[in-house]
Amino acid sequence: MTTPKPQRFPRYFRIAWQSAFAAAVFLGLPAGLLLWLILFQDGNSSSSIKPFIELLQVNGLNKIFVLVIWSLGWSYLLGRISGYRSWWRIGLATMLGIIIGWFSPLSNLDGWFGEIFPIHALYTLFMCGLVLSVTSCVGMAYGLVLRSAKAALTLATTTSLASVFTVLLTVGLFDQFGIRVGGTVHLAMSKVTAVSLMTSAITGGMVLGVGFSRFAETKSQPSDLS
Repeated sequence: MTTPKPQRFPRYFRIAWQSAFAAAVFLGLPAGLLLWLILFQDGNSSSSIKPFIELLQVNGLNKIFVLVIWSLGWSYLLGRISGYRSWWRIGLATMLGIIIGWFSPLSNLDGWFGEIFPIHALYTLFMCGLVLSVTSCVGMAYGLVLRSAKAALTLATTTSLASVFTVLLTVGLFDQFGIRVGGTVHLAMSKVTAVSLMTSAITGGMVLGVGFSRFAETKSQPSDLS
């Protein structure tokens, strides 16, 4: 007699929204933390957060350090969401993927075409290249955690495509409202970048969470011979 398998749609729907929320808090927010602080200060004329802004601005590595540390929260929650107990492995993979992706050549796509495209196009290239690089590296690292080449390629491809598409959609929507990097709107780059990082983290985290959970479940369960 076989045990009936649980319905998968409700489970993966739960994984999707929980992963999206965790990614928003522990990936999207810290990725654009400096920009959110700048926007908050500008809107409230407050000087209380100025020291934090200056700390993040003094060295570009500080922003990466904040993201890497906060990503441990995402890794822990993904372990709980997916049922993968060794969440620290996810944490190491996430940190490694972020660092490698941030410093890879893909994150400098705008530098390749600096004399060809206008400012707003170069900005879009930069954002797409950075997000593509980081999400691909994280997806590949998760595949290594699962010791599966198929998982690595699938997670890297699906996560990066979803994230880059979201960046393009977000930048395009801002452009429709006249908010374009290089234009006349006050703090346009901060606004577009902060929201783009948040939305891409949400969709990328959702796709990555569901994908990782599926591969982790397949890896941990024996073949059903009944």
